[in-house]
Amino acid sequence: MPHSLLARADQARDVLPGRDTRSLTRRRALVVALAAIVLAGLALRLVGTNWDDGAHLHPDERYISTVADNTDWPSGPLGYFDVEKSPLSPYNTEQGRDYLYGMLPLLATKAVATLTDRDGYGELNLVGRRLGALLDVATILLVFAIGRLLLSNLGRRRALAGGFLGAALYAFTVTAIQHAHFFTTDVWVVCLATLTFFLALRSLRLGVAPGSRGPFLAVVLVGAALGLTVACKLSGALVAVPIALALVGRALLVGRWAGRRASLVRLLADAAVVLVSSYVAFRLVSPYTFAHSSWLDVSLNGSFRDAVEAQARNVAGPSAFPPSYQWQLSSPVWSPLENLALWQLGVPLALTALAGLAVLTTRAVRTVSAWSRARRVGDEALVGLTSQVMLVAYLGTIFLYFATPFVHSGRYLLPMVPLLAVAASAAVMTLAGRSRRLGLALGAMVVSATALYAVAFGHVYTAPNTRVEASDWIAENVPAGSWIANEHWDDALPIGGPWGSTRQQALALDGYRGVQVSVFHPDDDGKIRDLYDALSRADYYVLSSPRAWNTIGRLDEQFPLMPRFYDQLFAERLGFERAATFTSYPQLLGVEVDDLRAEEAFWVYDHPPVNVFRRTGPLEWESFRAALCPQPAPPHCA
Repeated sequence: MPHSLLARADQARDVLPGRDTRSLTRRRALVVALAAIVLAGLALRLVGTNWDDGAHLHPDERYISTVADNTDWPSGPLGYFDVEKSPLSPYNTEQGRDYLYGMLPLLATKAVATLTDRDGYGELNLVGRRLGALLDVATILLVFAIGRLLLSNLGRRRALAGGFLGAALYAFTVTAIQHAHFFTTDVWVVCLATLTFFLALRSLRLGVAPGSRGPFLAVVLVGAALGLTVACKLSGALVAVPIALALVGRALLVGRWAGRRASLVRLLADAAVVLVSSYVAFRLVSPYTFAHSSWLDVSLNGSFRDAVEAQARNVAGPSAFPPSYQWQLSSPVWSPLENLALWQLGVPLALTALAGLAVLTTRAVRTVSAWSRARRVGDEALVGLTSQVMLVAYLGTIFLYFATPFVHSGRYLLPMVPLLAVAASAAVMTLAGRSRRLGLALGAMVVSATALYAVAFGHVYTAPNTRVEASDWIAENVPAGSWIANEHWDDALPIGGPWGSTRQQALALDGYRGVQVSVFHPDDDGKIRDLYDALSRADYYVLSSPRAWNTIGRLDEQFPLMPRFYDQLFAERLGFERAATFTSYPQLLGVEVDDLRAEEAFWVYDHPPVNVFRRTGPLEWESFRAALCPQPAPPHCA
């Protein structure tokens, strides 16, 4: 019996020149096809990289850029690993004491920015966005490779077609394209987790040949990739689930020819290799996560631990943190599933991926059933079963872990997306059977629908950003010296600052005076007066996004005043009239898709609707109070 499942006897080749020519032509065509998919994905991810015109409109980007800008390179390798004194550690700076994101994206982006002389606050985020786009292109290639391996039981040609289809679907997936435009850790963890999954799958298929270095090195690489994934984001550790299943599969293969004892020894040995190599990789790129420089001391940095605990509390349950109010309007499990299907993936891809998961699960159940009856299945069947269980279990783990808490943000589900593309390709290849024409037709339908949605969403990055457009309108239409009211916990307009373009610097120098409207404060008996005091000073009132009116404007019980406040404001009964509105929805051939029903993070950073209201005359207290306080007056109007 061969010990490597990939080892195959070389088959005799037809030496006729015509056959060699056809084979070479076919290989070139495949390379060209894959290159076309990659280039299309790259174009969609790089178009409009500077979509906010240097205004840093993504809050995570602002924070990570600030932390990176305030760290510095140590004098040498010893200084790099000196946890207590290294100037590169965020926890040794004032700005980064509560840094929670992965260290690898921060250090890698800072390194590239330094090498290209773009390491200032104003350009770090653009470097990070371009790196994210390149990483996501690498994920496209990984989806192709995973698809080929996972579908190998269908035959070489159909597995190859499945790899191409999965790569194309991921290349055109809207949520992947969107997050490749942000300098965050999400794209990094998606790429590294997908790489880890591929390496685990590869280690399983390489088998366990005694005395061979290949399988051992494969397990070392799996552990290293796991460590790098966790160094991007702690939740990347969930990829340990398919790793564990791959190691069990390898152990079962050993047990088939060497017995149960050898199987257990192999499992423990592989697990030890993974643990050691993952720790080494994580410690190399993330030394500041630990409290001390000694590699024998694994105690965590106190600041990092506190940040993790605070984040866990926010995710677990309701809090008075304004960005968390949105989760009171959505339900765990169903809401993230709906958001993923309707907006992040698009319905055609979501339904096809769901069908793929059903196909893979059914196939795994049939294999287990056959195994239980015959008490034995072939090596290929065992590897196929393990591979399918790895994918389904990993997707299920991610979804249950992130979709069930109080905070169930769609971006937490991003590591699922590459493997959902693989699942969709499995559905098409299975449903098509051996009919090449049917497979092409089904694949073309799903890819075309997904690509049309991607092109429509690309309008967000080719059209002017709504906040930038609103700032231009303010510069042209609002007199210098005017009072402009903005809501707290939102980006104030007009945007601008010393890092921006000449136009933005001019906006900052126009002398606009600002007033903050504390809409997120509790609706106590002093809230209505606070609102009046702020708005009575304002010449213009800017709703920079629906962040407030789309959340607390719908939370009647917790904020009894605010729903009526926004109703009256939009009805122009509070002394303000709507002067301008700016929108930028996904759009194709003049048809717009209003995505305000999607989760807030889907639209609030790169294309939020913006409304600017202009005061129509003196704002009288009695008329303002009367508009907000129906009779008999509720408690908050006392």
